[in-house]
Amino acid sequence: MQYRDVAFGWRVIDWIIDLGAKLRAEKLVRIRPYLMVAPAFILVSLLAIGIFYLGWLSIHSFDTFLFQQGPISAEQYKRLIEPPSGEFYMNTLSRTLVMSLLVTAVSMVLGLPAAYFIVRTPSRTMRVLVLVLLLVPFLMGEIVRTFAWFMILANRGALGWILGLFGIEDGGILGTPQGVFIGMLQVSVPLVALLVMPAVRRIDPNLERAAATLGASPARIWRHILIPLAWPGLAAAVVVVLLLNIAEYDMPAILGLGRLPFVANIIGDIYTLQQNLYLGSAFSLVLLVISSLMIMLPFILIRLYWIYFVARKT
Repeated sequence: MQYRDVAFGWRVIDWIIDLGAKLRAEKLVRIRPYLMVAPAFILVSLLAIGIFYLGWLSIHSFDTFLFQQGPISAEQYKRLIEPPSGEFYMNTLSRTLVMSLLVTAVSMVLGLPAAYFIVRTPSRTMRVLVLVLLLVPFLMGEIVRTFAWFMILANRGALGWILGLFGIEDGGILGTPQGVFIGMLQVSVPLVALLVMPAVRRIDPNLERAAATLGASPARIWRHILIPLAWPGLAAAVVVVLLLNIAEYDMPAILGLGRLPFVANIIGDIYTLQQNLYLGSAFSLVLLVISSLMIMLPFILIRLYWIYFVARKT
């Protein structure tokens, strides 16, 4: 009996090997790329179905008293624009976009030099140290990170205690745009540096040395060599960081003390507190469309830069 069990097991193994040989046949080589793309295609299809459902809900009216769906109407979009509620929603949208753009811009200014320092520094110890410092914000949850800033920026917090040593009275900056800005910046700057590092690493250092030999100042080297050659990495960093900032939820809720909500906070309240899926779907689609247009902006700028500056010189 034991011999038969072993023999049967070997037959199963032989069958699996034969099946694998058939799967590696030349006939399946052509469809292998499609099989590899299939999971991503299925995921995108599910997301597309979800977006279509949001769009379907957003074009219907909703009876908030009976909690019943009404006929097809632009009522939800009108509520986002027309008073009295439209002013609040539009102010929230403008606050989200302006703050996200400011944080992204400052992150680019600080993140690119950080990436350049990591790539070009000859000290391995310093390189590892800076990388560890950049990765520290990602080693903890966003809630933990946000409450850490809460303890720092609060009235009589760590920042107030340090300023008090120099005789500066500080009432804390929680509930202010500055507090939300600082909290969002802590994550955005390391993310920009990590995304730009591969682009900076591909730049040949001899180009910088040659430009310096010809009399170019450091500012001109950055303007005409480093930044143009790092454009692909910069564009990717802008897209990722901008989208993350637009979708920010915890920082405005905790560091802003609920006084400076972002669109994600309002959509969450609409879904959970008002239980109005139709208005929440409309606001979600508006944010989706605006975000899509904004992430196209860096690529348009890159195209215009190459057309009007690089192509003309060549």
